[in-house]
Amino acid sequence: MTSPDPRTASLYHAASRAAFSAFGASSIVFASVATLLVTGIAATMAGADVLLAVGIGQLGLLVVPAIAMRLTHRGMRALGVGRPHLRFVVASVLVGVSAWYVNLRILELLAFPEGDLQGLQNLIERYSLVAVLVAIALAPAICEEVLFRGVLARGFATRFRPWVAIVLSAAMFSIYHLKPIQMIPTFTLGLVFGLIALRAGSALPTMLAHLLNNTMALLVARSGDSAVPRWLERNPTFALVIAAVLTGGGVVLVLVRAPSEPLPRDRRAIPDARRRNYPDR
Repeated sequence: MTSPDPRTASLYHAASRAAFSAFGASSIVFASVATLLVTGIAATMAGADVLLAVGIGQLGLLVVPAIAMRLTHRGMRALGVGRPHLRFVVASVLVGVSAWYVNLRILELLAFPEGDLQGLQNLIERYSLVAVLVAIALAPAICEEVLFRGVLARGFATRFRPWVAIVLSAAMFSIYHLKPIQMIPTFTLGLVFGLIALRAGSALPTMLAHLLNNTMALLVARSGDSAVPRWLERNPTFALVIAAVLTGGGVVLVLVRAPSEPLPRDRRAIPDARRRNYPDR
């Protein structure tokens, strides 16, 4: 079997010498979740406010990956931090501003009890908008994407086919959220975010998508009986069509490679003799 031409369009750019192994990535995730629990509980016991404890717990997710990166002499690309092509950024914006509504309609079809979200709703309305956006939108967008896409999805892609890596990482992302009402939308988001991260060779676009997704949901939740929620209630089918088109357009943009798009640095760094084992083949 001959080595592929390095100019050939590749489907995924996930596996590289910078990525952790599948076992290593899984271990980092379990240790990071444990760190989140410890730091969050410690902050609460120290008298920190609930929202502050949530933010501190999120930051705890970064401790283990950072230590693992330093101990294994890897760079920031081991955490999925690399410059992506512009189209992945555009795709992430399309997904981020629309996928939340698609998931909202899915949850409405499944008829979860409203009480399941009451605690989160109270938390959103209790604090200032800036504090809520930082703790519930910005912090998870950075910390969770580094862990589940930058480390886990890319780590799984060193051992499994890309679609398996995407499904496994999405499943673990879903289980991490524990509540059934959160597990379904986080699984679907995990699938799309995993696809973007592996295609882009970077978790930076999914950080943007995650941030926009959470921000849009929070803004609508806080706006109460204002114009936007009323319009969505009056035009649910039209709104769903728009959201589905935007989300689908983002996915298509991720899957189609521009002829002029350069290969990510990780891909170019792999010798031709090893490219045959690259997970896009």
